[in-house]
Amino acid sequence: MSTEEKITLRAGLEQFYKENEEYFGHHDLAMSDKAKAFLEAHDAAHVLFDCDISLFGEGSVKIWTIFGTTLGFWKHISEYKEAQAFELARTFSFWHVVNNTFKFLFTIPKLIYRAKRMNKPWPWLGFESYLDTPINEIRKEYNITV
Repeated sequence: MSTEEKITLRAGLEQFYKENEEYFGHHDLAMSDKAKAFLEAHDAAHVLFDCDISLFGEGSVKIWTIFGTTLGFWKHISEYKEAQAFELARTFSFWHVVNNTFKFLFTIPKLIYRAKRMNKPWPWLGFESYLDTPINEIRKEYNITV
């Protein structure tokens, strides 16, 4: 078993924040506890479903969230707006958008298929009980194929 296989969700989140620290101003903003909880769960989904913060990664994590978590579509839309989570999109260049949009469009069916094959939906709220569990064990428990 490699070291990577032993990384816990907590360690994965720490690594995710470190690699992308310039994009995580939401941790310092004065926002509601509900909005902060949404963004923390969103960040955990990035790590669990192995999605980066490119436009492709953001789109992918949304598909995983809608089809593979307990949050679902309508709650995702309303909470995403409340958390003012559109800031990252302003940093994407025109070519980044063009390149990632086409890549993402062809990947959507595969992501939906994989999310629907999960054993159970990932708990959007209450994921904290998994913070000290290795990511590979979580993926095995939920049948997540990234």
